[in-house]
Amino acid sequence: MTRAVRRLIAMFLLVAAVAAPAAALTDVQREQLLGEAATAYDRGIEQRRRDPAGAKESFRAAALRFEQVADDGVVNGHLQYNLGNAWLQAGELGRAILHYRRAEKLIPGDHALTRNLAYARSLRRNRIAPSGERALGAALLSWHESTGLAGRYVGFVVVFAVVWLGLLAHVFRPSAPLRWITGVAAVAALALGASVAADVLHDEDASAGVILVDDVIARKGNGDGFEPQFEEPLHQGVEFAVVGRRPEWLHIELPDRSTGWIRDEQAGLVGAR
Repeated sequence: MTRAVRRLIAMFLLVAAVAAPAAALTDVQREQLLGEAATAYDRGIEQRRRDPAGAKESFRAAALRFEQVADDGVVNGHLQYNLGNAWLQAGELGRAILHYRRAEKLIPGDHALTRNLAYARSLRRNRIAPSGERALGAALLSWHESTGLAGRYVGFVVVFAVVWLGLLAHVFRPSAPLRWITGVAAVAALALGASVAADVLHDEDASAGVILVDDVIARKGNGDGFEPQFEEPLHQGVEFAVVGRRPEWLHIELPDRSTGWIRDEQAGLVGAR
């Protein structure tokens, strides 16, 4: 990303911040943090070949400044995307995937985000294949994940209107093509309506998480005295769903539907801000 693009994003974030609830940082402080983050990121890019360790520290500095702005209440997909990029360059794979997942909800369908998230996932040490049921569901519902709630709602209203207009027109002038168009619109309305309802009634991201550190021992119960659930430890970047909670512990389900308990400090939740 060029310096000019980052400055444009920073300006956009500042406009968004004005509409946010009153918080600890002033607009000037947000602008300063975003500028420092962009400078640190640029420095990391310049250091990558001659000083890899120094570059990682620069990228970490950029990420921490972006996080200060996000923690101040700025909800913006480009900010989360920048956080994912900075953490990825800093070698924090789990945090990178976590922030890319958060960005997905805010800027669905963004090609650069989709590409970077796929690349980050390819770097994971654990290779956990999703169950057949989940793989099929993901393939059939890929459109649901790649489009925003507002867009799907507008689509639902449009095709729902087409259904009723088609039914009304059919009363006065029945025809096979009209029946076919109305039927297709009805199926689309049903799919979009179910998709919108699923997002409104059940926020999947609220129970989704990412492991942030390496060598996590998932256990058979919520305590260090329980035996390990798996032969191999889990490493940063593994994604899961939360199926239960206890103080300081999360009961997680992995993509292959296996389950175990991990300490909550070892993971981040996509729905948390």
